[in-house]
Amino acid sequence: MCFIILGLLFVFFALYIARVIFKPGIGYFKTNSGKKEYEKFYSQIMAKIETPKQIYNLKTSFGQVCVCYWENPSANRLPPVLLLPGHSSGTPMWRDNLAWFKTYHNVYAIDFLGDAGRSVQDVPLKNIADVFLWIEEIMNRLHIEKVHLVGHSFGGGYAANFANQHSQRIASLSLLEPAIALNPLSLSVLFWAVISSLSFLPQSIRQTGLAKISGENISDITNSKDNLSKMIEAAAKYYVSALPSPKTLSRKELEKWTFPVYVAIADTSPITGKMAEKSAKFIPEVTCKVWKHTTHSLPMQIAEELAKELNTFWKRAETFI
Repeated sequence: MCFIILGLLFVFFALYIARVIFKPGIGYFKTNSGKKEYEKFYSQIMAKIETPKQIYNLKTSFGQVCVCYWENPSANRLPPVLLLPGHSSGTPMWRDNLAWFKTYHNVYAIDFLGDAGRSVQDVPLKNIADVFLWIEEIMNRLHIEKVHLVGHSFGGGYAANFANQHSQRIASLSLLEPAIALNPLSLSVLFWAVISSLSFLPQSIRQTGLAKISGENISDITNSKDNLSKMIEAAAKYYVSALPSPKTLSRKELEKWTFPVYVAIADTSPITGKMAEKSAKFIPEVTCKVWKHTTHSLPMQIAEELAKELNTFWKRAETFI
């Protein structure tokens, strides 16, 4: 299983602190060899899933964005699904979900600017409004009016913030273990994120940190040989991320949402938990489910079960469009 994945992803939670202190920059790979290692695992994962009908490399105000598109011809009149990944994972993180999501909808998956993936940033993202801008530019270039927006982890944080500012583009919003948007990160999570990212510490201590922030068992982290975890590990080691953090939305902001919202929370995740569940209740049109026996890696762990719920949710949302 790829339960290690989100433990590795949240090495980047340490950057949450750094972004507050330092000026924005441009994301980059530290070495060519590190980039090649990352791209090797990226390509291996993509080779094992259905080939996209189209891969777009779209120019935006902040760089070139890689967007993969899977078509369902019977769904061309419906809003497509737009996927925003967690840190360092990019499109490959959806490998177990894509076939299920495509059952009834066209699907677009984005590699985030300023993060590891096949998008190439060339202008700093000064604040989260800049993130909104390039997402809107992508939607306009693809002639998409409304989307079923889906985000996992930090991608869920960005999705929630985008929907908060651009509700007219939202057919529905699905937040899968969203980071920061519904609750701030705890001091414990931030502490262990920093510990797990310090390369000079013994591996056993860093792996303990990963387990603490992901809700994983330490054995899952130490024994994984999955290509996705190897890709994310390469990103953590070789890529310097340059992303502004999403903000925690207020009760007043959540209460103004009029679009349908699905919130998936893992019962063992230190990232969301009771605080996120409590905040979700302020959303008028919300379906909030706490998934038992799951970690922050929830979309990978319950791909089929989650997709069945989301497909029902999307169909219901479309009756209000």
